[in-house]
Amino acid sequence: MTANDFLAFANGASANVLPQAEYAALSALLASGFQAGTAQSAQVNKVWRQSSIMAAVLAQLIVDTTGQNAVDDGTTATLLANLKAAVSARSVGVVGTSRNASMSIATASVTGTFTADELIVETALGGLRYSLANVSDTFNLTTDMDTGSAPASGYVALYKLFNPSTGASVRRIVNATSITAPEVFSGANPPAGFTASALVAVVPTNASAQFAAGTNLVCRWVNRPASMALNSSVVKTSFTALNFTNIPRNARRAKIIVGTTCNAVGTTQTLDLAMDANASGQISCGAATSISGNGNNSNAIVDIGTPQTLFYRADNTPNNGTAIFSFYVTGYEF
Repeated sequence: MTANDFLAFANGASANVLPQAEYAALSALLASGFQAGTAQSAQVNKVWRQSSIMAAVLAQLIVDTTGQNAVDDGTTATLLANLKAAVSARSVGVVGTSRNASMSIATASVTGTFTADELIVETALGGLRYSLANVSDTFNLTTDMDTGSAPASGYVALYKLFNPSTGASVRRIVNATSITAPEVFSGANPPAGFTASALVAVVPTNASAQFAAGTNLVCRWVNRPASMALNSSVVKTSFTALNFTNIPRNARRAKIIVGTTCNAVGTTQTLDLAMDANASGQISCGAATSISGNGNNSNAIVDIGTPQTLFYRADNTPNNGTAIFSFYVTGYEF
């Protein structure tokens, strides 16, 4: 159990303490302090009570927020460090929040540089919070993996780890192909002292276990070259689940291109996408075919309720010829 050594003095109901109004009226004494003679105990007790109460309050803030003891051992370094941590933890911010976060992979590579003007890291969700400025880190899929090797044609989660005592930071990468990566690092090999962290990106890898070419991080959005998630000629009269790996499990929204076409003139095609079977957040693309092979495309952003899953409905009226229903993923928000 944590302890607070700093206790309030003369805080009882009958304490011999000068009333606040009388104390505030002692302008000369407040300006110069006791110069000579015998100080009145009520005046001295007032001074001691005010200072001790504030010391007790600040010390209790340290204890309650950081879980560290507030020890009266005559030194200030530990108290000051813990007070700074407590104030930082009470500041406004959400883990992983950043300003102008960016990462651009022009050509496939095992390295990629993440930058941000500011980044919030935490010791745990709702834990101690730190704001890092002018972040620039080059992640390396060969040397920064927490365990194992980088996946081929999968996803990796990139973490920034911070040591509050030294101000140093390091990188860790986790295979996120089949997991939803947590917002705070929980890998197997956290370096000692690096107690605060944040998930800064979840990005795709190519068949050679490199960062995929064309990957561009903008804040919490990851843009990528168009990747086909559906290409079907089957009519679906009700919303049907579609599991697809064109986005990671961390994705909460996806940028998509929706398209329909048919080789039979006089038909109308419609492709609907939604986040569940109840058509929540539905978006639609339709086309009336007047020339064989003609169709229509539209762009949309759709919410993801279940990881790597959307629901779709496809219609061709009248059901003549062969209709093609497709959608491509061009980005996602994690």
